[in-house]
Amino acid sequence: MSLSSHVSDQSAKATIGHLARFVEVSHDTPKHKMPERTMTGQAAASIIRSELRLDGNPNLNLASFVTTEVDRECLDLMIENLNKNLADTSQYGHSSEIQDRCVNILADLFHAPPDNEGGAVGTATIGSSEAIMLGGLALKWRWRAQQAARQGKKPEEITTRCNLIFSAAVHVSVLKLCRYFDIDARIIPLEHNRYTLDIDQAISQCDENSCGVVAILGTTLTGEFEDIKRLNNALLKLKAKKGLDIPIHVDGASGAMVAPFVFPDVEWDFRLEQVRSINTSGHKYGLVLPGLGWIIWRRKEDLPEDLIFHVNYLGVDEATFNLNFSRSAASIIGQYYQFLCLGVEGYTRIMQLAVDNAKYLAESLTSMSEGLLIVHSQNDKPSLPMIAFSLNPAKSLKFNETTFVHWLRERGWIVPVYTLAANASDITVCRIVVRENFTRNIASMLLEDIRLVLVALADHHGHQDLVASLKAARDDQHQHRRSKQHAERVAQMIQSNQEVGGNHGDVKKADKTGKEKKDKHRTVHTIC
Repeated sequence: MSLSSHVSDQSAKATIGHLARFVEVSHDTPKHKMPERTMTGQAAASIIRSELRLDGNPNLNLASFVTTEVDRECLDLMIENLNKNLADTSQYGHSSEIQDRCVNILADLFHAPPDNEGGAVGTATIGSSEAIMLGGLALKWRWRAQQAARQGKKPEEITTRCNLIFSAAVHVSVLKLCRYFDIDARIIPLEHNRYTLDIDQAISQCDENSCGVVAILGTTLTGEFEDIKRLNNALLKLKAKKGLDIPIHVDGASGAMVAPFVFPDVEWDFRLEQVRSINTSGHKYGLVLPGLGWIIWRRKEDLPEDLIFHVNYLGVDEATFNLNFSRSAASIIGQYYQFLCLGVEGYTRIMQLAVDNAKYLAESLTSMSEGLLIVHSQNDKPSLPMIAFSLNPAKSLKFNETTFVHWLRERGWIVPVYTLAANASDITVCRIVVRENFTRNIASMLLEDIRLVLVALADHHGHQDLVASLKAARDDQHQHRRSKQHAERVAQMIQSNQEVGGNHGDVKKADKTGKEKKDKHRTVHTIC
């Protein structure tokens, strides 16, 4: 979550408005201080609802991988169990049992070895960010124990700093892990023709102080799967040559709930010897409302005992390894419901359709106008169901991606624009994430709105050849395109905004310094 700041004295005087029908609220309600007087629940709810109406529509938020909708049975189960504290296993033993079942389901899905070979262990978390923290701590503690055994010291006597190797495409939580827990981050940069981990560079960074390598099963930047099998083989060669046993942690926040169902032959999980831990997000393609994450360790020995705390003040001795303590059981109940209700067949059908719709979007964007859009995501290969695309710089357009998504937002679509990382940070991309409720019909309506916005932008900036090309793009392959009347309304709306508010005047002015504006974009890893 973002940081909030304490407001100044002047701002603290701000008040909240309320609906006139609530006559009992006849006094000003402070915005940044607790009110002195009570009000009815109806009055308080009306104040909050009136502000929340200004939020974007979650189902049109194409920026996020997070699930925004579940069926009524799942929602009812979650609401019924919101008041159960999962930490209190003495009182809510069956809820705890359901977490155990979910961990076993995931361990089986990720091909964990059987119990007689060490047995997998795992836990629920608030999200993949917490799961990555736990996975990183286990890597560090395991490395420290090995160093202590090698040097004949106690683990706490080891003062050398360990390092963690990963590509610049990682989620910001990996960077937080390194900073918060004093781990040296060895970041492998991206390149213009490569947006994932360079394995040769990663191996060259490995040494006796490397506690692990983070591999991403579906980056948030382009959705690509890193080649974890090749990384595993390279680490095995390194182990045979130099005796360095460097484990892999797989960040499968999104991909770990897609690959088993759509790409079962891709080896990325515990089938690979060096993969010791995997995190995933139940609230992404696990199809549960936020926030829920999971982390699974290959064997019990991969989670050092020193990291596990035992508490008994809630009635029974409980082993716990989390960054937080109390949490509702609701999301875990929701996850188990989805596992039971959908099964392998249901998850496969949902994930395959999402991947197919992403391919449809990628192909349609590419063919919309020859050479106009560059698709950076690899939708013809195993990857997340998302599309990352840019305007072709060779077209020398007088508008950029920021202007494009700003105009598209006026149609209700929430599309992020961001730069790639490290040596590819001069590339600005837009991203469309395909979730379960993003149907082919919705995809076609989005494509038509994209086309119409591009027509309006091209016309506004005098690119008449592009206008003609885009107007000719109403081909027969998209069966659910918007009506002609819709196109006319979009054009009138955009024209009205230009004339009345001059909303795009500053944007147009900024477009003249396209490269300078791109340079000002900061690479954002927090999108998820």
